Amino acid sequence: MILNIEKVVMLASALVISTVASCFAMQFSQPVKIGASRCNHNMGGSHFIEGSTKIDASQYYNPYKKGYTGYDKGYATFDGGKLYIHYDGANVMEVKIGDSDKSNTIQNTCGSIHKINTERGITLYFLPGEEEGMGFTLIGRREDGRFVNYIDGVAIYRSFFNRLMPYWVTFEVNNDNIIVHYTGTDLNLKLKWNEAAKWFSYTRL
Repeated sequence: MILNIEKVVMLASALVISTVASCFAMQFSQPVKIGASRCNHNMGGSHFIEGSTKIDASQYYNPYKKGYTGYDKGYATFDGGKLYIHYDGANVMEVKIGDSDKSNTIQNTCGSIHKINTERGITLYFLPGEEEGMGFTLIGRREDGRFVNYIDGVAIYRSFFNRLMPYWVTFEVNNDNIIVHYTGTDLNLKLKWNEAAKWFSYTRL
């Protein structure tokens, strides 16, 4: 009888620990592609914008095509106007993504935009680069409206490999984990929310 009571207590304790851990684990919705900002550098320098809510940017006149191809300087909004991408017209490979206020933005490159909701009031945007070797960026908009850069996929890649090799990035969401695959390599990552640090950590799979 004593042994059975001990087993019950152990099982109850394990259940409590599991429940507490689940409470602290950030749950993610399945990602939804909400748009893209693609570089048109082979045609002289401009951006193709897909899925935007609003575009307020000058059109780029392409001397090779003798016409307008894409956009040059200004901004485009996504996610119902909650996400801005700013274009300065100088470096086609770099944009600023985040708020309407450029001081609350993160420098990024060309690629698609995938929205991931959480139950913590943080909206995540997974941004895979559109070309080989561009990696990915995981940014978030906190409840206070501040944009933060949680994960730099290129920096992580370089911490494992001493040179930048061609690869593409694919990803999937599995409950409280974001799994990232660097195609053509043996590098796979698990991204997970660290409640104590209020930040994302990653482990190699």
